Amino acid sequence: MADISVATNRRPSRRGRQRRPLEPSPIAYIFYPVLAAAIILPLSWALFGGFKNPNELFTYPPTIWPRSPTLQNFVDIFTRLEFGRYIWNTILVAFFTVLLTLFLGGLAGYALSRWDFQGKEALMIGLLGLQLIPSTVNIVPYYMIMSSLGLLNTLTGLVLIYTATHIPITIWVLKGFFDTVPRALDEAAAIDGCSKWQTFWRVIMPLSLPGLSVAGFLVFVSAWSEFLVPLVIASNKNVAVASVGLFTFFGPEQATSYTSLFAATLITVTPVVIGYLFAQRYIVSGLTAFAEK
Repeated sequence: MADISVATNRRPSRRGRQRRPLEPSPIAYIFYPVLAAAIILPLSWALFGGFKNPNELFTYPPTIWPRSPTLQNFVDIFTRLEFGRYIWNTILVAFFTVLLTLFLGGLAGYALSRWDFQGKEALMIGLLGLQLIPSTVNIVPYYMIMSSLGLLNTLTGLVLIYTATHIPITIWVLKGFFDTVPRALDEAAAIDGCSKWQTFWRVIMPLSLPGLSVAGFLVFVSAWSEFLVPLVIASNKNVAVASVGLFTFFGPEQATSYTSLFAATLITVTPVVIGYLFAQRYIVSGLTAFAEK
C-alpha cells in the first residue's frame, strides 16, 4: 500500500516546450531597408524639392538636400498662383464640417446609446452599411441636389455634402464612447436639476473628449483631402479647395512647375500634421479606449 501511495503521489514531470524566439530571415535585413528607402527617399525628394530652384530639381545625380535653399517657390504659389485662397477655402470647409458633424453625430450617438427602441440594431447596421458606399457612386445625386438647391460652386454645398457623408461613422464612433460613460452620471445630473440637453452638453461631452478627438480628426482629414467631390461640385476658382488647387498645376494654361507643386504640397499637408501633433494625446487615448471596448 505504501508503494501504491508513493506511486500515486508522484506526478510525472512534464517539461513544457520552450518556444524559440522568432529570428528574422537574413532576407528581411535586406528587404526592409530597401522598402524603407523606396518609401522615404521619394517623399524626402518631394519635401525638399519645394526649397530648390527649378534647374536644380532634375540635376544628375539627384540630390535630396538643396544646394542653395530658396523660399521663392512658396512666394510664387501665394502671389502668382493665389494658392492662399485655396488653403483658406479648405480651412473653412474642414472647420465647419467637423463642427456640424460632431454636433449632429453626437446628438444621434447619445440617443442611440441611452435609449432602446425597436429596430435600433437594424439602424446601426444600416449606418455602417452607408460607409461601404463610395463617394463616386453618389457624385451625380450630389450634383443634382446641389444644383436644385442653388449651392453649386459654394462652400456651403461642400460642407453639407461632407457632413452627410461623415455622420454615419461619427455616430458609430461616438456611440461607442458614450456607452462607456455610466448611466448613473445621467441620473445624478437629473437629480441636480439638469435637463437632457444640459446633461449631454455639460456631462457627457466633456467626458467623451477622446472620442470627439478621434471622430473629429477622421472627419477633418477626410474633408481636407477630398478631391472628386469638390472637383465636380465646386470647380470655380473662387471656391476651389487645396486638393483641386494642386490639380491646377497640371493645367494646359501653363507649364508644370514641379518646385512650386512640391511647395504647395508641403503647405497642404502641414495643417494635418500640426493638427495631429496637437491632438495626439487625445487621439491615441481615444483609439485605445475604443479598441478595448
